[in-house]
Amino acid sequence: MGIKCRLCKNDMSRVDGCKPFLFNAGGKKYSRIKVGAEGDFYANENIDSRCTNCGAKHGYFHHINCNCERCPICGGKLLTCVCVLFDTPK
Repeated sequence: MGIKCRLCKNDMSRVDGCKPFLFNAGGKKYSRIKVGAEGDFYANENIDSRCTNCGAKHGYFHHINCNCERCPICGGKLLTCVCVLFDTPK
């Protein structure tokens, strides 16, 4: 058994990706960037690739606290970014 995601509670090695939720910053809502989407670290990778940090598949969301997820506002690493505040995941 692998490591469980703190948000979706799934074994990250056994699921395609994490739950979707929105970020709230300055009164605006921002969607997370999916693995392989424009702006993601893996934007130019093969569609069969997975995030090397959290294991999420191309087209799915990174798992929470993934070192490779980008901030949808500034494009920096979300893990260390101060742009967003988390809304309650739905």
